Amino acid sequence: MNIFLEVKEHLTTRQVAEFYGLQVKRNGFACCPFHEEKHPSMKLDRNYHCFGCGIGGDVIDYVSRMFGLSQYEAALKLNSRKSKIR
Repeated sequence: MNIFLEVKEHLTTRQVAEFYGLQVKRNGFACCPFHEEKHPSMKLDRNYHCFGCGIGGDVIDYVSRMFGLSQYEAALKLNSRKSKIR
């Protein structure tokens, strides 16, 4: 199994977003960290999608965008923190 599949199998975007400090409501919505907003417009579960700015993707894409990393660097970062995030 490659590192991308390994990460996606064990971690959801919601788990990772909460681990890095995003306040996600019980309904799975949060304020998007990628643009200014006052009301939650980003839906998080296994993947994420912002209805405000239109971005979305999987857990690796989320970390890549948050930290300015390549997809591979984001996968490595997540893989090394897998046990702490769960």
